[in-house]
Amino acid sequence: MNFHYFPDFDTMSRKGFELVKTEIDRKPNLLFCVASGGSPSGLYAQMVAEKVKNPSFCNKLRVIKLDEWGGLEEGSTFTSELDVQTKFVQPMGISSDRYWTIDPFTADPEGDCKKMEEAIQQEGPLDICILGIGVNGHIALNEPGEVLRSGFHVCQLAESTLNNGMIKTLKQPPTFGMTMGVGNILQSKKILIFIAGSGKKEAFERLLKPEVSTQFPASLLWLHPNVDVLVDERAV
Repeated sequence: MNFHYFPDFDTMSRKGFELVKTEIDRKPNLLFCVASGGSPSGLYAQMVAEKVKNPSFCNKLRVIKLDEWGGLEEGSTFTSELDVQTKFVQPMGISSDRYWTIDPFTADPEGDCKKMEEAIQQEGPLDICILGIGVNGHIALNEPGEVLRSGFHVCQLAESTLNNGMIKTLKQPPTFGMTMGVGNILQSKKILIFIAGSGKKEAFERLLKPEVSTQFPASLLWLHPNVDVLVDERAV
């Protein structure tokens, strides 16, 4: 794992953009895994700014969404889909034929996860996977446990996830998740994990130790040969 430390969020995001742009320049149609949340949002803003300057930027990029909440009330704005649509998919002009996603309000979570797994097997492996880290060390919605799933699947959410951040303020919080599996993530050619925001210090300190455990899913990234960890020092 390559750790990079930055004095602020903007500098961290700029470095992330440089790493991503290098790969896109090399392979314009690469498969990019987009994650929701605040930590990678600066990267997306940088990519959108580049798109404004250079309209051909990312015209061939293929995009797949990392995960999604399930069990929210119909019309809830607390979805990964709304987040990535607003910050990335729409401003980047990613057409529907280049975007694979899962509906947060699907009536068939298992069936939709199966379709996502089929898509990643056909289109993948991922060229770039964007990740954040949960307070309990989860990556995507792969929560700590005795066993972890390799492919896209419906997952149970940990109490520590449900009690964190904005989730605990929702009138109807999510009751399950739909997520890319750790096998999908570890098959990525390049992984960027952004660590920013509050509450990440303990998880980050544990990530520093090269000890692998399914009880701390982010530790599995030590098994991957090409991981860049971008750290906003104010978060740790």
